[in-house]
Amino acid sequence: MNTLGLPVHLEAYLSAVLDRTAGRQPLIDLLAVTGSGARGTYQHGWSDLDVFIISTSEALPGMARILADLDGQLDGVKLGLTVVTPGECATGAVSSRVLHVLALLGTGSLPALWCRPGLMLPAPTAADDVDASVHDGIRAATELRRQLLRTAVDLRALYKVTALLAKIQLRFAGVECPADDDALTMLLTDIHPRLDSLPHQARTDRDQAESLARTVLDQWLATTDGTR
Repeated sequence: MNTLGLPVHLEAYLSAVLDRTAGRQPLIDLLAVTGSGARGTYQHGWSDLDVFIISTSEALPGMARILADLDGQLDGVKLGLTVVTPGECATGAVSSRVLHVLALLGTGSLPALWCRPGLMLPAPTAADDVDASVHDGIRAATELRRQLLRTAVDLRALYKVTALLAKIQLRFAGVECPADDDALTMLLTDIHPRLDSLPHQARTDRDQAESLARTVLDQWLATTDGTR
């Protein structure tokens, strides 16, 4: 398995998962790491380990036992697991996030750690990806308002959804910027150069996090509200 620059215990975890799910009688058709782990920007204590798997429903009980056995190797890191079937991929019955992953796999931008020989996957176009992202933007804007109205603010959750909304807006402009900090900085620089320091402060400061969220939300609304 190619190194992803992850902490050693997470690399060992992924190797163990593959050893037990992709052997002589594979339980899976494909496994890929997504998110910061795939980009080499994983930050211990902040990032999750995001894993994308294609597999049949019949394999779920076996995979559940394997993941339960190996859970201790994560050492407290949250596993963000997405599992879809080959049939769902073939028919397009997938979420916009999964469609984006399929688009990245199809272009080679996201390499799979393991793939069943001969597996054929649909390759959504960039236009398909952008169209599907509209729904993600709607959900992100709704969640952003929900986060801003909470008395007890989860800075990490607020930052993550703010970054997601920034990435979607950049995607509409034909720019793919998967890293949270980079996407926020790029979007804010386009709005006003003085704002580009906000992402660094927003991880730890509530006022800055809320200011960043409102700025990105206002930019989204400016593109969707005909009254602006």
